Amino acid sequence: MKAQRSDQRKGVIAVKRIFTVVLIILIIIGTTVLEGCNRKRQSVVTTTPAEVEEEKKEDQAARLATEEKISGYARPEALISVYELNQKIYDAGTFILDTRGRSYLVFQSSYPQGHIPGAVPILHENYSHPAYFDRIAPPLQLQNLLGGLGVSNDSTIILYGNDGLQARLYWALKMYGYDNVKILDGGLDKWKEAGYDITPANSPRRPETFEFDLINSKTELMLADLNEVKAAIGNKNYLIVDARYKDDYLYKRIPGSINFYYAELLNSDQTFKPDTDLKTLAEGKNIMKDRKIIVYCDSGVSSSLVWFALSELLGYPSVKIYDGALYEWVKQGCLTESNLNKTG
Repeated sequence: MKAQRSDQRKGVIAVKRIFTVVLIILIIIGTTVLEGCNRKRQSVVTTTPAEVEEEKKEDQAARLATEEKISGYARPEALISVYELNQKIYDAGTFILDTRGRSYLVFQSSYPQGHIPGAVPILHENYSHPAYFDRIAPPLQLQNLLGGLGVSNDSTIILYGNDGLQARLYWALKMYGYDNVKILDGGLDKWKEAGYDITPANSPRRPETFEFDLINSKTELMLADLNEVKAAIGNKNYLIVDARYKDDYLYKRIPGSINFYYAELLNSDQTFKPDTDLKTLAEGKNIMKDRKIIVYCDSGVSSSLVWFALSELLGYPSVKIYDGALYEWVKQGCLTESNLNKTG
């Protein structure tokens, strides 16, 4: 009898445990359903038709303001807005290059974390000169690199970056005779601000044939060498412009150069300032269109942004980059200036 009662108690306990487990499962299911319903109700309440319409108006206003700004530049085709790129991103001829690879470490911390869909990364070291520190690659090296990445002579090349390499690559492409190239105004940050998608996925392309039209190369018009910079010092027909941070400029510079820090060209969202603002900035530093201008920095990157603003956005007729930069100038033992005191 005792054994029978024991078996009955065990049976009751087992039933209670099963009941408890079933009850817990039902509670969890019920809670999940309720939360789902709440989320649905919240999503409906969060965005009203009026708010959606207001967002559309704001987007349209931003788009129109950007189009008006870009149309005011001397060469509006040099820039493309995030809004225009979003419309053309999947066009067969659009080829987007992500230039944020100042080094492999920089590339690792940027491109794989998110980039514009379809963008292909390009590393700075791969288009640097093999023999001269930090100078631009010769045309054959650069055209082979671009073709290997998938660029063809039918491509509209869109460049974006965050430190000036987008302007450096633009300058090189134009110098070597390829004109179908644009810089994305505001870069990736502006793209994300506009609400467009980014992706961590690689976007490899098959190799293509790409060749520069070197017959139309503008190297003599766009590149200054050491001897030309020496001859420009004290020459009233020339202006030498230093694109570096003011403290660096004050510490050591090429004699007679004027400081035009590249960051002054940009708004807080990293888009370029309107042409009227850029014109005021340049003329306020006595950088006038009637002079032959040579721009330099430490390594040819910051100077490219200033070159781009003066040449492409403001239409200055004679602007060159001294690609040897202060690095070559100092290495060659040329005279430098520090504040009012000249030093070797």
